[in-house]
Amino acid sequence: MRPSIIYRLLILTWLTLFSIDSMATPQHTDINKPTRERVRNKDKKKDEPKKDEPKKEEPKKDVNNKDNKANVQTPAAAPVKDSKDNKPADKAQQDTAKPAPAKPKKQMYYPDKVQFDGIDISKHQGSIDWGQLKSFSKIKYVYIKATEGSDYVDPRYKENIHNARKHGFKVGSYHFLSTKSSATTQFHNFVRTANREEQDLIPIIDIEVTGRWTSQQLRDSVKVFADLLEDYYGCKPMIYTSEKFFTKHLGRAFSEYPLFIAKYNTTQPNIGYRWLLWQFSDCGVFKPAVKGNNGEVDLSRFNKGCGINDILYNPSKHKPKSSVYDAVDRKDKPASVNLTEQKTKEAPKMSKKQQEEAQKQAEKEKKAKERNKKLAEQDAKKKAEEAKKAKEKEERLKKEKARQQAREAAAKKEAEEKAKRKAAAQKAREEKAKKQAANKANKPASLLHTSSSKLSQSQRNDSIRASKYKGRKTNKSSADND
Repeated sequence: MRPSIIYRLLILTWLTLFSIDSMATPQHTDINKPTRERVRNKDKKKDEPKKDEPKKEEPKKDVNNKDNKANVQTPAAAPVKDSKDNKPADKAQQDTAKPAPAKPKKQMYYPDKVQFDGIDISKHQGSIDWGQLKSFSKIKYVYIKATEGSDYVDPRYKENIHNARKHGFKVGSYHFLSTKSSATTQFHNFVRTANREEQDLIPIIDIEVTGRWTSQQLRDSVKVFADLLEDYYGCKPMIYTSEKFFTKHLGRAFSEYPLFIAKYNTTQPNIGYRWLLWQFSDCGVFKPAVKGNNGEVDLSRFNKGCGINDILYNPSKHKPKSSVYDAVDRKDKPASVNLTEQKTKEAPKMSKKQQEEAQKQAEKEKKAKERNKKLAEQDAKKKAEEAKKAKEKEERLKKEKARQQAREAAAKKEAEEKAKRKAAAQKAREEKAKKQAANKANKPASLLHTSSSKLSQSQRNDSIRASKYKGRKTNKSSADND
């Protein structure tokens, strides 16, 4: 029993030592390989990149730290854009950018080459040589800007109206209506600047903007201004505006006033009401009489059947209302002008419900206008297509007619040629027949006998057989005679 126990202990000891040695040397699988091969495999493992190992992130540098600014690599700067035009400042990008579309050139009008009746001017025309301007004999009237809003006066108004009257021009004044002040204060500004006694033409209210006013408020304010001018000057003022603006904002409410319509086009205004004057261009060239604005002046002409007598103003005949006239002359109390009437005439403030209704009405009108425009475009397109089809049909019929005429001409020519050929053949046959008859008549009998005797034996036999078939009794001698 003892040797077996000792043997077992030795085996256990050996197994324990072997297990410890195997745990201390994990690369026991490479032991059987040659040394050079093991070294080569180790070098390969060192050279191979570690795929699964994550990349180490570089520590972020503090850009705000002044000391680290030199070491920080900032990305390439984006091209700087101009805040106004929103265009890249980079030259390369500017070169590749599409050029802005060129503005259409204005159509310039020269006084000696266009029909016009009058002009209107302001400070924008600068200094004017009125003596030289007098050489343009077509000028029948001159309107001069006097005021704008409640406190602005054109700086050249007094100079212009004095020199224009001095050189014999018929002159009038106009006021540019502002939406930033009441009609009453603007009326005061205008009448204190434009003296009644210096006017040869009826005054004008220039209406071009709505601003903060609705269309109804604009109409009410214009009516207040127009009524005050009528009370002061003794006549209805003229309303100046564009064709679209009149149709959209003024309309029937001012159809009885003298109308001065601006439309820079070759076609006359069409507003549904009779107008008096038409401003057709702002590019009338009056160099060198007009120094400013490149010598360009607004041009206008009378409507058919209208003339200078329709806009003349005579202070002695057009008498104002005494209450308004006296109140305006008292400069110390300008606010006392017709106050009772103005309270009723001033544009009332609209309630929230009225504003909503007005907005709905405006949207409805806009939709109706868009619908009408769309229908008009569809009608125009349909008419264009119909005209195109009619033109194509006409061209097709024309080509068919030409082809038919060509076929008829070819058939006629062919018939004529056929008839000629037929006549020529007939003539040739007749001539041949005549020639044969003449030859036959001229041949002697001996020649005839000789020709008949020249028949071959086979021909004679055929003749004999033919005679027998017909039942006649013949012989060779008779056949030879035949």
